[in-house]
Amino acid sequence: MTHWGQGRQLFGRERELAEVTSRLLDPGLRGVVLLGAEGIGKSSLAELAAERLSSIMVPYYVCGSPVLSRMQYGILSTYLGSATAAEMESPLAVLRTVRAHFQRLTETSGMQTLLVVDNAQHIDEASAHLLTQLAMSGELRLMVISRARAPRIHELLSLARDGLLARVDLGPLSRHAVHEFCVSVLGGPVLQASSTLLSRMSGGNPLYVKELLSRAQRQQRLLEMNGAWYLGKEPDSCDTSLVDLVKGMLASRNPAERNVLETVALAERLPRSVLSAVSDDEAVRALLIDGILGILPDRDESVYLVQPLHEQIIRSLVPAARSAEIRARILGRYEPGSLLDTVQPAGLDTPLRYAEWALDCGERLSPEELLAAARAANGMGDAARGHRFAAAVHLPAFRKAAEVELAVSCAKQGSYARARTHLEALKTGPGEIGTWDQRSLQRAAFTSALMLRQSNADAEELNALAQRWTDVATGAAVREVASAGTPPGVSAGAGMLEAAALVLKGDYAEARTRLAAIAGDEEEPQSADDVERALIIHGLYAEVLGACGEVGPALQQAQAAANILADSAGRFRSYSGFVFVRHAFALLHGGRFTQLEQLIAKMHTGPQHLLTVLGGTMGVFEAALEIHRGRLQEGLQRLRPAVEALREHDPELMLPYALGLAGYASTVVGDGTPAAGFGTQVSAAGYPGPRHLWLTAQAYAAAAEASQSTEGPTSGRLAVLAAEARAAGLRSSEKDILELCLAVGDLTQVGRLAELTADFEGAEAQALHTYAAAVASGNPDRMVAAAEDAIGAQKYLVAVESIGHAIRFYGNHGNLRRQRALIQQLRRRREELAGVTVSYLSPSLHLVRLTRREHEIVALLLSGATTKDIAGHFTLSQRTVEGHVYRIYVKLGISRRADLESAYRALEPGPRSSSLL
Repeated sequence: MTHWGQGRQLFGRERELAEVTSRLLDPGLRGVVLLGAEGIGKSSLAELAAERLSSIMVPYYVCGSPVLSRMQYGILSTYLGSATAAEMESPLAVLRTVRAHFQRLTETSGMQTLLVVDNAQHIDEASAHLLTQLAMSGELRLMVISRARAPRIHELLSLARDGLLARVDLGPLSRHAVHEFCVSVLGGPVLQASSTLLSRMSGGNPLYVKELLSRAQRQQRLLEMNGAWYLGKEPDSCDTSLVDLVKGMLASRNPAERNVLETVALAERLPRSVLSAVSDDEAVRALLIDGILGILPDRDESVYLVQPLHEQIIRSLVPAARSAEIRARILGRYEPGSLLDTVQPAGLDTPLRYAEWALDCGERLSPEELLAAARAANGMGDAARGHRFAAAVHLPAFRKAAEVELAVSCAKQGSYARARTHLEALKTGPGEIGTWDQRSLQRAAFTSALMLRQSNADAEELNALAQRWTDVATGAAVREVASAGTPPGVSAGAGMLEAAALVLKGDYAEARTRLAAIAGDEEEPQSADDVERALIIHGLYAEVLGACGEVGPALQQAQAAANILADSAGRFRSYSGFVFVRHAFALLHGGRFTQLEQLIAKMHTGPQHLLTVLGGTMGVFEAALEIHRGRLQEGLQRLRPAVEALREHDPELMLPYALGLAGYASTVVGDGTPAAGFGTQVSAAGYPGPRHLWLTAQAYAAAAEASQSTEGPTSGRLAVLAAEARAAGLRSSEKDILELCLAVGDLTQVGRLAELTADFEGAEAQALHTYAAAVASGNPDRMVAAAEDAIGAQKYLVAVESIGHAIRFYGNHGNLRRQRALIQQLRRRREELAGVTVSYLSPSLHLVRLTRREHEIVALLLSGATTKDIAGHFTLSQRTVEGHVYRIYVKLGISRRADLESAYRALEPGPRSSSLL
């Protein structure tokens, strides 16, 4: 169990901390009022601000409480020990006593007094008035810490409005700040998707983040493997400590406000007009003012709970009978929409919530409603709710369709054995479980295809599945209309499965031809089945085109799939990972790194329940983006938890690729973590994944091995893999493998890389082409120019390698001055190059190190001393000093004293590892 530290380290509060300290130092102000929700970090920020000002001000702390709020001057009782009973009856006498106390403290310390008033929402009116008088006097600095709604500090807030006190409001932590907080608490790299989930569950409240971390560990849902952390499942927030926090919040509200909170929590969100109609509008306004409720910027001005944890916990506290009463009251004034509408609803979340709420209240839904809810939930990727709805269908006429949805939900959760059991049940006679409908047939076929892909099946099994689907669908159509043939949608779907079989077999050229024909024949989708099929076709086509190096067309197909996803009102949200992976690879190979960053950021705003399932997949692309740029250390930090998460959830078969990538990055940076051995685990992953990724995964593993070799480049395996990728037409894989060849020192592949990337679309390929052509030319000026192009394309490692080749060229030809000038240029541009250099430069770099005597001479030169002055200082001849100066200039790559300071400042960048400077 992790023990949470008690340090006052803050995350994402640098701006607020700077504001508080500067306001406390402002001579025109009397202090600061710091406002924010419970647990948001007000007290920690105040303590750190006081600590930073400790050389100027002496802090004294008082803290309010519900008990002290009932006592006159209760919060200030510490400073009233000398007051008599008569004096306590006189506000003026009390003020004089307190002022005298702080005057003595100020005289004793010799510094200004800072009075910190924590939990000021519990202050009594007399104390609030006295503090107002103290602030106005200017004899001390005041820092008042309170929740946003605190009527008893209205006098102090009026000073803020008048400009005597500064008001600072603390909002929730950003997603990135929550991630830093999690890394600090857990002491190791954390999967970004996991910290995003915690950020969203907690609403960015650090107190709730800490409670969720503790709870998730106790539940064994927050897992640590090889020093990296990830969430295997979403934490259960209904923990005793969290429930107590929410109960305390509810206890502080009046009955009308509690009724509003229960109503919103149960409904998830409600139009403002409906909420006011079924509850107390004054209570709604009070909760909105306090920031407990918020309003969405939609047409209905929907009201929701700002703190997401409150919703689930309050919902769990409402008895079933009262929940049913609130539901009936709402439905008397509000129509949430029906999942049975033939016209697609604007969104599925609200009708799904009301269907689930009905089951919670013990109501019976029709089998049609249950089946529609199961399909909607599964389509949204919420497999747990999909399973619940499907399992509630009992009428025999609907069991076949319900069994399909149960199989879908099991497959979405990775329970393939249970999914197969449900699909096997469909082989029973039609008299027992009903007849097939075309929609259930398609969903069964797609689910079966998913399971075949996940179980590393061969192409023939996919082809057999396509044929079975066609046969059953045709038979079902003929039973309805004797003259009917195979439905067009079934033909297109079966053809798509056959194309997927070709991909599985490694025949990407034929798969591309087949998919082009299917995509060309597709008509405007008329039904949900047509839309789902079109989405998969576009995604699969994007995968094939991207693997074959046709980046532009791949992006068009991926964008078409993404558009379908965006326009589906959540109906096909379960395909988010499928579309994301194909879109992300197209952007990665096209060198569109900024767009890829935006795509990843968008995934972090997606459905909360998908973050655990897709977290490892997202982490791989976060890492691959950095590694393609050349930021191996940053990439490895993201890869380590991603690899561990993929061992549990790998819907897109990314683990072999991630293992190879992590093994290579770890070997190059020499970080000494278990990731260094990941490359050797590629073949033992249990499945290869798509062939184009399998070749790249093996290449990274081979590059890791080559990088560890002490006998020079051992890149024969890389050359073989590059040739294999070329033979299969997998140009994107070949590009990545050839880049690795050059990275490990095999320059025999430089001509092929230049040839391959000459017509390869995208900024990354263009930078690689310029680099490879420059190295092949043997012209150092072209190598330096290629580095500039690489920097523009964010290929920082390629930029450094290109300069490195020029450095070695000059070194081999004895041009030491030009060589050292380039080394200094490399060092001066460290920030622009993301701190990247490569290990083979280090033999040249050590030549630039100055001796201790040379450092001393440089210091004197920079202070303005002449060579004669320096000679006298060291009792050396002036000629000897001039010799030292000449050697210093040569080492620094300069020829005049005017350039000495800038060259010398760039000389020692700080500590470095064996691979990164």
